[in-house]
Amino acid sequence: MPTSASRRLGFSAADPLLTCHVASRLSSIKTKGTRAVVSMAKKSVGELSGADLKGKKVFVRADLNVPLDDNQNITDDTRIRAAVPTIKHLIQNGAKVILSSHLGRPKGVTPKFSLAPLVPRLSELLGIQVVKADDCIGPEVEKLVASLPEGGVLLLENVRFYKEEEKNDPEFAKKLASLADLYVNDAFGTAHRAHASTEGVTKYLKPSVAGFLLQKELDYLVGAVSSPKRPFAAIVGGSKVSSKIGVIESLLETCDILLLGGGMIFTFYKAQGISVGSSLVEEDKLDLATTLLAKAKAKGVNLLLPSDVVIADKFAPDANSKVVPATAIPDGWMGLDIGPDSVKTFNEALDTTKTVIWNGPMGVFEFDKFAVGTEAIAKKLADLSGKGVTTIIGGGDSVAAVEKVGVAGVMSHISTGGGASLELLEGKELPGVVALDEATPVAVASRATQSFSNKLALFLSICCYSLCDLVFDRIKMAAKKSVSVLKEADLKGKRVFVRVDLNVPLDDNLNITDDNRVRAAVPTIKYLMGHGAKVILSSHLGRPKGVTPKYSLKPLVPRLSELLGVEVKMANDCIGEEVEKMVAEIPEGGVLLLENVRFHKEEEKNDPEFAKKLASLADLYVNDAFGSAHRAHASTEGVAKFLKPSVAGFLMQKELDYLVGAVSNPKKPFAAIVGGSKVSTKIGVIESLLEKVDILLLGGGMIFTFYKAQGHSVGSSLVEEDKLDLATSLMEKAKSKGVSLLLPTDVVIADKFAADANSKVVPATAIPDGWMGLDVGPDAIKSFSEALDTTKTIIWNGPMGVFEFDKFAAGTEAIAKKLAELSGKGVTTIIGGGDSVAAVEKVGLADKMSHISTGGGASLELLEGKTLPGVLALDDA
Repeated sequence: MPTSASRRLGFSAADPLLTCHVASRLSSIKTKGTRAVVSMAKKSVGELSGADLKGKKVFVRADLNVPLDDNQNITDDTRIRAAVPTIKHLIQNGAKVILSSHLGRPKGVTPKFSLAPLVPRLSELLGIQVVKADDCIGPEVEKLVASLPEGGVLLLENVRFYKEEEKNDPEFAKKLASLADLYVNDAFGTAHRAHASTEGVTKYLKPSVAGFLLQKELDYLVGAVSSPKRPFAAIVGGSKVSSKIGVIESLLETCDILLLGGGMIFTFYKAQGISVGSSLVEEDKLDLATTLLAKAKAKGVNLLLPSDVVIADKFAPDANSKVVPATAIPDGWMGLDIGPDSVKTFNEALDTTKTVIWNGPMGVFEFDKFAVGTEAIAKKLADLSGKGVTTIIGGGDSVAAVEKVGVAGVMSHISTGGGASLELLEGKELPGVVALDEATPVAVASRATQSFSNKLALFLSICCYSLCDLVFDRIKMAAKKSVSVLKEADLKGKRVFVRVDLNVPLDDNLNITDDNRVRAAVPTIKYLMGHGAKVILSSHLGRPKGVTPKYSLKPLVPRLSELLGVEVKMANDCIGEEVEKMVAEIPEGGVLLLENVRFHKEEEKNDPEFAKKLASLADLYVNDAFGSAHRAHASTEGVAKFLKPSVAGFLMQKELDYLVGAVSNPKKPFAAIVGGSKVSTKIGVIESLLEKVDILLLGGGMIFTFYKAQGHSVGSSLVEEDKLDLATSLMEKAKSKGVSLLLPTDVVIADKFAADANSKVVPATAIPDGWMGLDVGPDAIKSFSEALDTTKTIIWNGPMGVFEFDKFAAGTEAIAKKLAELSGKGVTTIIGGGDSVAAVEKVGLADKMSHISTGGGASLELLEGKTLPGVLALDDA
């Protein structure tokens, strides 16, 4: 192979196996044919009708193993929410539901592992009072079961309080089964355990079926993974080969491309005789690494190892680091991440794929300096998701990585399956699934592939916390159907009306000065294009009064075309015969941009006839315009009455996941930072957040109203005299709610409101007459930072000072930098729109935050606890 070709693909001549085997084949990948598969579809609870369920006692094994804090408060209710759809289906069909679960690893009856703390949240989510038993078997439980009404729910006590549960004792299983008439297993996290409640009871209860959470993933993943769209790539990382032996061996049977990263790569390098310095090596696995390389070659799998690595002189976040070829790691240095050439090579390989599975990070991503490779893979997969590639994040650190980068919402599936995921990847069976009743079997052509197809599909059934599942019953505002549930069969050839928010700023020459909103709309549009839809884009721009040329969307066409990689067509109107002709000519995967929808006054009036005309252009509706979702306009709310399905786009869903999901059910401690000039503009936000947060930090001009309310002199600082009583009541409310409300202890004051004003730092209680506060001071920054160090979730809305003037921007910039630092440590950081977004962009840290809201007014209304008409109009999940 020519040397230039190998270099272009990121391989050096010193990598003989890789150079000869991989780089020479990457540019013309020959994929494997479709493998014979066996259907893993189990009988589903969805097949049971009212006639099958009404009045019947249904034993439901759910996975309610949620984390609790020292006060027995739930810190993450994801698993409870994931169980709700199945339970609600049973309730609505008149069943008597008996819920069983474990919690923790108790040794006998252990009060701290009781399921009692889960009852309030379960009751809230189900909309009925859940009854709790003090045991899971015995006469008292039998009495409670007998008194269950149709549509009622009884939660049994922790099934692991009995040692017989984990031993799968037949007599214990029989006692559990005696409570019910039939069985539903919806417990993904325990399906790999052959326990009495997951496997044993199926011997005594028929039918034994899969819950929605399990069945939905099986139905999807049998097709997407066991018979994947090819080429099919697997990315496997992590520190040790030994922990991923089974994973790699199984994937070599089915994938076309295998990319390896993480600490395990150095065992592979050493197996090839390459020096690896002080990098992690498993000496007893060198022969295994050689065997796996040879097996990949024999199977025709394109196995890629990184060609360059980021090395460090110690294992620490502040280590000295540099990039070197993978074949040239000096003594005393260790590899902690893949290098930029490797990222490029991996990206080129992934660009050829149609299906990708990722399990394990590329480096020590907990250290920012060594997180680049992992984050690059996450971003690449997000990009590919938008192009219709099936992207599956297979649990563990890979999930943490995509959440850190803020792209979890655009992946096809996200798994938090833990041990079950790994066991299935290793080719092991899940007893809890195998025990369920089979659906009608599908004939297979190859017996040799049955086992792996079976197991790999089951592995990915554990990917239960995908975007679709996250939206189920989170709360009413978040429980909306997402565009991600629409697949090629739903979209190919269909006309899709997509309401986007392309309300971008233009200069006097009609050039875009900030294309954030255009770029934010791209993932949804690309997803639809990639699935063969005919995309009709609708947006407003500015506040036109009738047809106003300076508010035309035409200037956006070049940038949209560039970002989408297709020529976007532009209509001169948004309704009418000419528009209808253009719609009829859109090819599959094509995009038509309608003219500014606000050129018609009927848009903002939500006129039904106008909405009907817009809807007549399409077959279904996607709303991705979060920035307009607080408006009940024809294109944001009216069209949803005439088009089904009506679903949320990726941007809309992400905004809801963060601004509703992460705020309503945050990881604790939860802090809010609220700034801005006036209390009056943030009353609703502060009052709403006081119901949820543990810490509330206040900054900006509003703080001087709070100071004056406490009797302090504030000089010439901004004060809302009519809001002094409100400030007092808010402070009292914070105290009564147990919220730690922090005001700045010192401030930066100025002798005038100007960029060149004289300034100095004084205690917040000692502002002299004639001076005004324009920023928080250094002591305040320190105390705010210390408070934020204790948190797990932070939302920020409003600057700390007049950040438009450099002299008074230090407080705002310090908060931005602190949040960026905490994001790198796994804290969820949400920038809630407006000036806070401008601040983090000014500091250049926007991409470090978990989520940047595009919403403005919509963000504020959500934070105030208001509902958004454009969201409520969408189909429920």
